[in-house]
Amino acid sequence: MSIMTRLLRLCKADVHGVMDQLEDKGLLLRQYLREMEASLDHKSRQLAGLTERKERLQSQMACHAEEIQNIEPDLNLALEKAKDDIARMLIRRRRTLEATVRHLDEQLATLTREKTGLNEILSQQQLQFEALKTKADRYCQRSEDGCFEQSARDFPIAVYPAEASDEAIELELLRRKTAMQKGDTP
Repeated sequence: MSIMTRLLRLCKADVHGVMDQLEDKGLLLRQYLREMEASLDHKSRQLAGLTERKERLQSQMACHAEEIQNIEPDLNLALEKAKDDIARMLIRRRRTLEATVRHLDEQLATLTREKTGLNEILSQQQLQFEALKTKADRYCQRSEDGCFEQSARDFPIAVYPAEASDEAIELELLRRKTAMQKGDTP
């Protein structure tokens, strides 16, 4: 390894050390927490979108199922009246609707799996976020306490004596009266 490479590596390490000292760890923690919270909000919106899409699919399936049931009496009537061309058209329509319902059912199953998976991930990440937030709050509190302790050492706080109790004042008054009667001044 050449001397220049080693010097370059040493300079980089020094620059990284200086940058680490300049960065406020509390601010970085808060920023990371904000980013995590934004990510959780994004996933919550995704989950709400999946829920809305699932409801639309279920509504479409219900409409198609109702339409299939409405075709059945018409098909029976066309068969009774020997209207084969109308019966063929109704059978074709019924089969198309049944295929659409099957396709929608497959989409609904896939969507349900996606929603379940996202819901599990979201709940786990929410728990992790809460735990990290608690740890970060403790870290920031310790840092603030440490700053306060440092400033207390730099600027000592004057300690004032506690106020005297009423009994102590009465006792002092009696002593002074006794001293005055004897002619002594305190």
